[in-house]
Amino acid sequence: MLACSNQSGEAGQATPTTSASEAAAASGTSAPSATTSAPVDAGVATPAAPTVAVSSDPDNPVALPALQLKGIGGGKTESRYYDFDAGAGTIVVTATAKNSPSGATQALGFALYDLKANRLCFESHGNTTSDKTVVLNCQIEKAQRLLLRLDLSPESLDYAITLSGPVTLITPAAAAATGGVAGAGSTDIDEPTRLTTNRVKADGIGKPVSYYYAFNAGPGELTLTGDGSNTSAAATEALRLGLYTLRSERLCQLVLGNTTLDKRVVITCLIDKRQPVILRADLSAETVAFRARFDGPYDFEAFTPPEVITIALDSSVLFDTGKSTIKPEARKELHEAAERVKKFAGAGVLISGHTDNVGGKASNQALSTARAAAVKHHLVGEEGIAADLLTTQGFGSSQPVADNNTDAGRSRNRRVDVVISPKK
Repeated sequence: MLACSNQSGEAGQATPTTSASEAAAASGTSAPSATTSAPVDAGVATPAAPTVAVSSDPDNPVALPALQLKGIGGGKTESRYYDFDAGAGTIVVTATAKNSPSGATQALGFALYDLKANRLCFESHGNTTSDKTVVLNCQIEKAQRLLLRLDLSPESLDYAITLSGPVTLITPAAAAATGGVAGAGSTDIDEPTRLTTNRVKADGIGKPVSYYYAFNAGPGELTLTGDGSNTSAAATEALRLGLYTLRSERLCQLVLGNTTLDKRVVITCLIDKRQPVILRADLSAETVAFRARFDGPYDFEAFTPPEVITIALDSSVLFDTGKSTIKPEARKELHEAAERVKKFAGAGVLISGHTDNVGGKASNQALSTARAAAVKHHLVGEEGIAADLLTTQGFGSSQPVADNNTDAGRSRNRRVDVVISPKK
C-alpha cells in the first residue's frame, strides 16, 4: 500500500512548501500573472524590480514576485526564501552582489531546493567589495514547486537576482487557496480538526498530548515534514508524527527523538488511493514547539466519517507469530483503544480476529478466534470495560483488507479489529 523513505536534518535547512505566501499583500502590490521567463544574457546584470517583502521562514516563503528582484542586506546573518513553480529543464539563476570590507565574509549565497529538502544547486559570491555576477545553471528533472534560498552575511550590501528558463510565478489565487497555518488541533481522534491548509504549527503544553487533523490524501507520494525540539531530559521525544487511515492503520511515521535543537525529518509515503486520513502529532511533556507540513496529492474536500468506528490493531504489535498471548509492549495501543470504547457509553463493540491466507483454514480460524478473545480479556481485566458490551468473533482469512499476494498486504490482514457501533 505504501513505501516510506526518510531524510533528516536541522530545521534551518530550507524545505519548500506547497503553500505560497501572499507576497502581494505583504508588499502592497499585485503579483504578476503566471508566466515563463525569456533567456537573459548571463554576463550582464539585469535591471531589477522594486524591492519586495522577504521571509526568513522556510515554511512560509514569499511567492517569487517577479523574474527579477533586488534586495539589500539587513546587517546580520540571515536567509531569505521565495517559492515558485518550475518545469523540467535548465533554470538559470544570475545573481549580482557585493559586501562591505571585511576580513572573512560572503556577499551572497543562493540555492534551489525541492520539496524533500534536497539542495539541487548552490553558488556563492564569496568576499567581494565590488559588484560581482555569478551564474548558476540548475537542471530540473520534473515539474514541481521549488524554493529559492538567499544567504546573506552581516556585511552583505545589496543584490540583484534574475531567473530564466521554465519558471512560472505563483498567482495570487493559488497563494490564497493554499495559505495559512493551523495551530493546536483536536485531542479527540474521533473528532479531528478538519484542515484547510497543509501546514501546522504549535507550542508544547508542558504535558504529553496528541493532536489530530483530517484531510484527503493520495493516490501517489505524499511528503511529510516534521520539525521540533524539546527541553533537556534524559529520555523524551520532541515529536512523533504519523498518517493514519480512518481505520487507525498507520500509513507512515516520523520520529524526531530527543533533541534540544530544532531538528527536521522528512518521509515520503506512497498512498495507493485517494482517501481521508488522520495526521497525528504526539508531543511529550518536554516538547517546546513543533511544525508539520505535507506536500503532494492532497485536498480539503469534505468527507463523511463512517457510522461505525473501526480500530485496526496490528497483530504483530499485539502478539508473537502464531501466538494469542498479548505482549507487554501492546498495552499502550490497547489502552488507547479502551479509551475510545469508553467514550461511547453503552455502545456495542465487536472484537474480530483476522489472519492472512498463509496456513490452513482451520488453524487460521482458531488463531483469529483466540486472538479476539485475548483482546476482550485484556479490555475487561485491565481496562475495566463491562464484558457484556464486548462480543468476539474469529474470521480467519475470509475478510482481507489488502492483497494477500504481497508482504505488505498480508501484514495488514493480520489484525484484530475493534468495531464500535455508537448508539444513534
